[in-house]
Amino acid sequence: MIRRTIFGALAVAASVGTAFILRTLLNKEEKEEDDEEVRFITIKDDDEEPQMFDASDRSEEVRKVCAVYPYLDPDFVETVLGKNDDLNALYEEDTLVNLEHTVSFKDTAGKEKFTDILESSGYSCSEKDGTVTAKKKLFTEDGAIVSDILNVANQAAVLSGTYKDYDVYQ
Repeated sequence: MIRRTIFGALAVAASVGTAFILRTLLNKEEKEEDDEEVRFITIKDDDEEPQMFDASDRSEEVRKVCAVYPYLDPDFVETVLGKNDDLNALYEEDTLVNLEHTVSFKDTAGKEKFTDILESSGYSCSEKDGTVTAKKKLFTEDGAIVSDILNVANQAAVLSGTYKDYDVYQ
């Protein structure tokens, strides 16, 4: 029980950190690059290592995001990033929206870890036939919806799940 609590707390901290980093990376204003190197700590379980992708042939924006989310397919990242302007246009800043993610898992252990992590991060999760639906309300701002999609999809990929879809509604 304590192990799950600690793992959940670490996952929440990692999610908050990655959301902050993603927001910074996607900032449309050009800023001078720092010489500081960001290092990520990978928490491993005894389970099989998730697949990592090579994004070296992609745009700089996709490469930066894939550096933060190394378990996401660059095609998926590119598609989600491409929807940012449309999502920003649909929902004015500071609009309360419901965001619903659908993720499937082949094994129970990954599904349970995913649910524990997301519930400790403020999501409401339900499960049916190996598919988890995670819901969360958030106030919109530039990149908030895209960042949430990438966070949840990456967490699913780390736990050998498959991110299926998302839905945004008021």
